[in-house]
Amino acid sequence: MTLKQQIFADWDVSPNIVAFTTTRLGGVSELPFASFNLATHVGDDAHRVASNRALLKELLPQPLEWQWLDQVHGDDVAMVNKAGPTLIADAMLTTSENLVCCVQTADCLPLFIAAVDGTEVAVIHAGWKGLASGVIENTISRMSSSPSSLAVYLGPAIGPCHFEVGGQVRDCFLAAAESPSLVLATQACFVCSKNPGKFMADLYAIARLKLSALGIDKISGGDFCTHCDDDKFFSYRRDGVTGRMLNAIYIEA
Repeated sequence: MTLKQQIFADWDVSPNIVAFTTTRLGGVSELPFASFNLATHVGDDAHRVASNRALLKELLPQPLEWQWLDQVHGDDVAMVNKAGPTLIADAMLTTSENLVCCVQTADCLPLFIAAVDGTEVAVIHAGWKGLASGVIENTISRMSSSPSSLAVYLGPAIGPCHFEVGGQVRDCFLAAAESPSLVLATQACFVCSKNPGKFMADLYAIARLKLSALGIDKISGGDFCTHCDDDKFFSYRRDGVTGRMLNAIYIEA
């Protein structure tokens, strides 16, 4: 289901799980944050951000609590059971109902994770640094559900068509591969670019590889490129100064 301001996760989980990514459409912010920017840290007018957040809340049933993160491209996971002040982490999980777990992105990969029976959820903000440092593995290890009972939806991120990285990034992932087969699979996530010593990296493929290694096979999504679709998404790589989409998941009471 896709609306003007929200793209809902398309996955096979309990209907009490709500997971979505906002688009850049339908808000009140002005360029370069036009128009549905939900981030307070990018230089947008605070009153416009507040108005956008109020608009978002109107789209969803009440009452909901909202937990926000101050993301640092690390691997820390916050376990929350009620909303509070902004936390420093790059992933969040909960078993509480009506508690919206939020991460913000503008190219990095958001991962939505849910127990298929609807008992717990998590959301991850994963750029290459977070993927390399183990934010996916750390999050899954903190969840009480077995990997076989989890489903994952890969939200909108920069695609391999535009995510160029240096050789040191590729080497970082290759060094972490624990078997010859994983080395080969990891190599396939990086394609030589037209620029010497550079590679086009596939965040979606890297995430799928890591999830599969953890025993998770219910993986969907990964169909967007935030850089390509400038009408729908913010992209830091494309624009530099820009807004942020919200990636949110919660257990509906």
